[in-house]
Amino acid sequence: MHTLQVIAGISFDPGIRGILVVLVGVTVLMGSVYLLLGTNLGSRLGFLVALTGLFGWLAILTFMWWLTPPAIGPRGNLPTWKPVEIYVNGGGDQAKIDALSGLIDPASLPKADKILAENPDLAKDFPNGFTLSDLQTNHPAVVSEYLDAESLNGWKLVSAANAGEAQAAADVELVASGVFKTTADYKKLNTWQFGGKPTLEDDCPDGGIVCRVWHRISSAFQIKNPKNYSVVQVQQVIPQETIPGQAPPIPKADPTKPVISVVFVRDIGNERVIPFLYFVICMSLFIVSAWALHNRDKTLMKNKAMAEAASKES
Repeated sequence: MHTLQVIAGISFDPGIRGILVVLVGVTVLMGSVYLLLGTNLGSRLGFLVALTGLFGWLAILTFMWWLTPPAIGPRGNLPTWKPVEIYVNGGGDQAKIDALSGLIDPASLPKADKILAENPDLAKDFPNGFTLSDLQTNHPAVVSEYLDAESLNGWKLVSAANAGEAQAAADVELVASGVFKTTADYKKLNTWQFGGKPTLEDDCPDGGIVCRVWHRISSAFQIKNPKNYSVVQVQQVIPQETIPGQAPPIPKADPTKPVISVVFVRDIGNERVIPFLYFVICMSLFIVSAWALHNRDKTLMKNKAMAEAASKES
């Protein structure tokens, strides 16, 4: 009676449910296989064969995890943007990263009003204004007319479509560091990138098949990843009052305020390390189990040969 009360008092939360699922799976699936092998090969040999097959299957599974880490399963840390520093452009601050000395001054960038005056068709796509990163998404040819690649000193303008991860990290860093109280106090301007592995566009601007194949091979065997920096530039907005019953006003950057740059370095993480360790463990256990089966077969064949030789002598 006391045992039943204890069992009834157990809360079947996800932890208990997960344990029961694993126990039932091991008992039904592995146990049924071992039962069939044990009744045909014997308990010891059946157990060794079942164990070898299990570790072989786990080696294949963990190898697939190593190639493509599962969304829900063992995996390491994902690649992220790690904050390095926050500095004010033109405010007398000295950047800590040497590569930042080659980044173009925000004050010397072409203004949106000038670009819009010379390209009036852009007003259809950007009725509320745009930044160069916004323009880079769908109109890279227009940006190339105003930005010379040589003047960027190796820096690249990142389109707004590809800058989401860095901009999200900038939001967290700006608020956490106390530069701004909320994300509504500033407007994101342009995002820049420097370093990292060469992209397909960098190595193969002509798009040749031989060059593309060589790029994939050389990139795969490039063990060390060069430093990859990203800079998200923001500017304080002009305070505007929200009229009751109307949509919030569109944020407008205050041109009298300095541009603030948030610098990040790419942390490539170790997403495949844990699946690789699982693969090494399972593959090692499979090799040991298969080696034990091999030695057993050699011993059995040797004993049979000795028995046959002894029977012939007698």
